[in-house]
Amino acid sequence: MCGAVSGEGATAHGRLLRPDTVKIVFGEQVRGSDLVNGLHLRWGIGYALPHRRTLPWIPDGRIAFWGGWGGSMVVMDLDRRMTISYVMNSMGPDILGSPRAAAYVTAVYKALGIDTSS
Repeated sequence: MCGAVSGEGATAHGRLLRPDTVKIVFGEQVRGSDLVNGLHLRWGIGYALPHRRTLPWIPDGRIAFWGGWGGSMVVMDLDRRMTISYVMNSMGPDILGSPRAAAYVTAVYKALGIDTSS
């Protein structure tokens, strides 16, 4: 499903979402401290949107992401038409992403020549 978001609705097996539906994900709905996890987040529809204050290793752009307890992470990057996912084999104490997820995502962007430190 996340690959369909990155592909603006299209997958190798056909279209799952209309491009207009994917655009809805990126309309900011809420910005501020999340009442559950206490992190400063920007929310679109269904996913968080980049914010340097919370996850500085996710670049700006048409990107939506989310992670899970323990350090897992998925990043859907429409500008580069790619999905990055990380699932660990040993849970950590992290709520959203982890140092391991950050290193992995940063390495993927670095391989593409994209600086995430801005």
